[in-house]
Amino acid sequence: MRNDQHLAERAARGERAACAEILDRYGARLHRLARTYAAGEADAEDLTQEIFVSLFKSIGGYGGRASLSTWIYRVALNQCLKHKERRAPDTLAYDETLPNGPDHPGDPERWVARRELADQVQSALGTLTPQHRDIVELHEMHGLTYSECAEILGVPLGTVKSRLSNAFRRLRDCLGGYVQDTASSAIPETASESLS
Repeated sequence: MRNDQHLAERAARGERAACAEILDRYGARLHRLARTYAAGEADAEDLTQEIFVSLFKSIGGYGGRASLSTWIYRVALNQCLKHKERRAPDTLAYDETLPNGPDHPGDPERWVARRELADQVQSALGTLTPQHRDIVELHEMHGLTYSECAEILGVPLGTVKSRLSNAFRRLRDCLGGYVQDTASSAIPETASESLS
């Protein structure tokens, strides 16, 4: 924690090396977080910049009571939630969640299947309450521990576990039919005939 405190103090004084270290350490992760709250890639870029502006304005207030990464995620999540409140309801859909990687040009069938799965997952995530969705995003998509999620969201550890459990139950209910349909359609005809 002492190293975190020292890095934050240096960044608060405006030391370029400290600010660059924070950008290097957290830039990609915070951009991924921003993408989950943004309407598209350009919006995510703007939101990431807003996060870092807010972060560097408030870093002098980091007191070392939590790890620097937890404090940074708390600032970032607050900025994302403010951003989400400002957006019009019709811009809440995610932008392309799949990169234009090798699956797209070389294997269009696989790309379409992945795109369909991504759409189903996004739709299922959209059925969650904001509190449940935040827990899923922080824990599952960003790899934060239960304790880190609790600190960032300002809720007890038991609440994090309960919300995550309820969110997974809701996601299973929403995706269950799709996953079963997809799995059964992937079984070759000869295999399904041998099962009957």
